[in-house]
Order: sequence, then C-alpha cells, then structure tokens
Amino acid sequence: MKLRLIDPAFFSVRRDGTYLASPRIKGRLRVHPAVVGVLTTAVDGIDVQALAADSAAVAQAVEKLRELGYLVPADDTGNDELPGPWREWGALAWQFHQSIRDTPFVRPESEGIDEYYEALHHRTRPANSKATRDDEEVLLLPRVRARMPASFQDVLEGRRTHRDFSGDATPLDEFATLLHYGFGPLRFIDAGSVGVLQLRANASGGSRHETEAYVVVLNVRGVDPGIYRYDGVRHGLVSVREAVPRETMEHLTFDQGFFEAAGFGVFTTAFATRMSWKYRNPRAYKVLLHNVGHMAQVFSMTAAALGLGAAITGAFRDTEVEDLLGLPGPDEFPTFAMACGTPVLGDDDLPARYRFPTAPFPV
Repeated sequence: MKLRLIDPAFFSVRRDGTYLASPRIKGRLRVHPAVVGVLTTAVDGIDVQALAADSAAVAQAVEKLRELGYLVPADDTGNDELPGPWREWGALAWQFHQSIRDTPFVRPESEGIDEYYEALHHRTRPANSKATRDDEEVLLLPRVRARMPASFQDVLEGRRTHRDFSGDATPLDEFATLLHYGFGPLRFIDAGSVGVLQLRANASGGSRHETEAYVVVLNVRGVDPGIYRYDGVRHGLVSVREAVPRETMEHLTFDQGFFEAAGFGVFTTAFATRMSWKYRNPRAYKVLLHNVGHMAQVFSMTAAALGLGAAITGAFRDTEVEDLLGLPGPDEFPTFAMACGTPVLGDDDLPARYRFPTAPFPV
C-alpha cells in the first residue's frame, strides 16, 4: 500500500526542529528530518512495505502519521475541501494564522525582558515618521482646526460607510483637520530607551505608529490635484507625483465606485521596520494589522464629526498601488484605500443607498 500527504500540508523549520501542519488537523507535529525526507521526496506515494524493510524507525513514524490523519492512501480521491473559513480564504491564510500562534514575546525565549530592552540600545532605531528632504517642498496646511460640534453619541450613531458623494469640493479646513487627527501626532513623550514617541489619536501597539498616509487630492479647495505624502510633524503635504484621473483610482480599487465623486482619497501604508525594530516576534504582524484598523476607525469617525463621509476598503491592486506611490522596498506596503468627501444622504440622514427593511427578517 502506498500513502500520500494530505493536501495541503506545510513544513516549518524552527530552532527546535521541523514541524508538519495542515488546516485539516488541529495543532502541529514535530517530525524527524529523516521522516521529512521521505514525506517530501516520495512523489508517487510512500511504499510502506519497502520503507519498513529499509528503516523500521521511519516506518513506525509513518504509521503514526497515518493514524493521526496526515497520511492517506495514495489512491484516495476523497473530498479535499478545506474546513471552516479556510475553504474560502485558502491555505496561505491558514498558514499565516498558524505561523504566529503561541510565539514568545521575546526571542530567544531564554532572553528576559530586561535583556530584551537592553538589546534595543544596539539596534538602529527607525525614525517615527518619514523624513522630508531639504530639497522637497511642503504645502503647509491650516493649523486652525475645523469645529466638530457633534456629540460623541452623534458621531457613534452617524458614522457609516459612504460610497456616494456629492462631487462638491472638500473644504480646506475640514481636509486639514481630518489629516491631523487621522495621521498626525498630538503630543510627544520621552520613552527612554525607545526614544521620543508620537502620541496620535489612534491606538498603536508600543506607540510605533507605523502607518504613513499618501493623499490623492481630487477636489479639495486650495490644493492642486495630485498625490502627496502627509508629513504629520510639519502638518503639510509633500508632492509624490502628478494627479491621476478618477478612473485610475477606480481601477486600483476594483471599480467599487468610491472615487467617482469623492473629494480625495488616502492610501495608507505600513512602514513595517518601525514595528519590527521593537517587536521581533512574528505576532507583531498581527498587531500591525490591528493598528491600521484603529487608524481607520479614527479617520472614519473624525470624518463623521466634520460632516464628511468616508469609505474604507482593503480591496486594491497591491503591486500597482506600490508602483503608483513609488514605495522603495519590501519594508513598506499598502494596507488600506480610503475615499472621503461630502456624503449624499437620504431623508433619514443615512447614506443615500441605504434602505430601511420593510418586512420581518431573521436576526
């Protein structure tokens, strides 16, 4: 009888050995290198009888893998459909989820928290924000904040995803205020060995604030259309490239309609080195994704408080966005695309396309 690995199966090499895992089986299993060699080279299946004659120990391990479900008959053409959400998201999403589970806060595990912080002194600390070169011009934005008379309750109840905009120009003060609270520092603190930190309106693990904002101006009073990087320390815009048509923004976001009449858009990026410098465990990548969610919520709620509307999407063409923004390398990558403008509202102050349910429905 011949056996084959279940599909999909993943091997990961760690300090303490090589592990086998699959979304079909809970947990992961450490396997001997000799067994890994058999599992990965037997393209046509593992001949159990021949293996037993060659190495009883490896054959015993293979039998254990069969009992656990990692190996199935080579001619088994049963259902290979993945379980749960991985059926839709795919094996790579599961692999990411699995690879950061149970990882230690400090690495190696023998390192204590004091040694961990001491080691930071010997690592080059990345800047808290991208530097603006002396030869780059900065369009300074108004520092007089636009008023937000709405109560916190009004903001909570009024924040919605807006896909329909009036096409009116976004007022400059509201535009500047939204960028300030969405991406700019409100205060600075001395954090000792980790340097001076920015305190922004949004929560961020370790106050690393790895999010950068690239603003696509389409129709904002007093600002020429174009793509800019927001410099939060100077509270200004640094030109990145010339204006792009709305059709380009629609193409980059899979023609969802967000940019047909929006006043401006924002591509957020993660400058990941800012996070990995302090947090070297892979779980930090998960926190990075949480951080951009915090930022998006502050952006959306601030827009609501200013009488604007915002739409946020993670569906965009990664490589083309990176090319458009001129991102230099793998340590910075896009995380969200956002559109903002004057929202079109219905009689109930909800987004125009919303409809109140007129028939009972299950809850």
